[in-house]
Amino acid sequence: MPTQIQPAPFPNCPALDGYHCQTNSLAKIYHHYHHPLSEDMLLGLGSGMGFIFWHQKGTYPFIGGRANLKSFYNDTGKRTSVRIEVKTTSGNRKAENRLMELLNKQTPVMMYGDMGMLPWFDLPENYHFGGHTFVVCGYDGLQTVLISDMEQKATGLKKGIYAPVSLDDLKKARSSAFKPFPPKNAWLEFDFSSFKEPGRQDIYSAIKQTAEAMLHPPISNAGIQGFYRTAGEMEKWPGQFNDKQLRMVLFNIYIFIETGGTGGGCFRYMYSRFLKEACRITANNTMKAASDMIFESGRLFTRTGLLFKDIESSKSITNEIKLAAEKLRQAAKVEEQAYMYLIQNIP
Repeated sequence: MPTQIQPAPFPNCPALDGYHCQTNSLAKIYHHYHHPLSEDMLLGLGSGMGFIFWHQKGTYPFIGGRANLKSFYNDTGKRTSVRIEVKTTSGNRKAENRLMELLNKQTPVMMYGDMGMLPWFDLPENYHFGGHTFVVCGYDGLQTVLISDMEQKATGLKKGIYAPVSLDDLKKARSSAFKPFPPKNAWLEFDFSSFKEPGRQDIYSAIKQTAEAMLHPPISNAGIQGFYRTAGEMEKWPGQFNDKQLRMVLFNIYIFIETGGTGGGCFRYMYSRFLKEACRITANNTMKAASDMIFESGRLFTRTGLLFKDIESSKSITNEIKLAAEKLRQAAKVEEQAYMYLIQNIP
């Protein structure tokens, strides 16, 4: 097979190191338009951190540290005066024509694709996840585009990479019909003509939105209530799954908390850093205490996940589940205190 020649990236399109695919992709777009914001700031402005526990019949339980998924881009854009539109189409030709139109103007394109069909990932056969985002940031004028993404790595800061990919492979990934989250040819378009740096009120409104969602979730498996729900459900799993299934369920919890593009600690480390940035921008140092509390919650999440890292060979599953449930309940108390403190100390 001939070696694929890598197109050059468009001007001001670095392969930034990062933590989470959506915030990393957004950070690259903001950087391209000469308005760089950190991933932590983008996550916070979009009120993108939260908690959800989900266990649909016939599937394995899921733990997620994201929130505000439907309005994340809109809220991030609103607080930076950037118009962000998510486009989808069932027509592959229409999707590619628009991509070509943008690339011929040397405009980088943030889009969704099925990770299991992206050639720069080394994933098990039949693995699919269509909620992954990346940036198309180069084009050779023929059949090869350049992708900016992050390398696969266990946890924490991931190295930014460039990867050449054929238009045919890209089309397959972005039009994949596999669940979960088929990408539906989704891409984002931006208008930075009215950009403004996020100010005090933008940050305060974002924090209040996150705090209210965590303290008063609409359903019992979300927010801080979701921590307690997860802990209680977790203690029932030995009676719901056979040994092999249970080990897979618990290993997945480690992935969801620590390695699945969360920045470690189920997004808590990222949000803690956002609050520190917020202190500097608003000159309100009272938020430092909340930042420290959220960081501590992140450590509790990390310890929860690490209990299951080597669960395949563990001989004390019941004890590890008990310890994990205790840590989730501890994290709930820490975060409840942190969000109540924030609501009391920001205008």
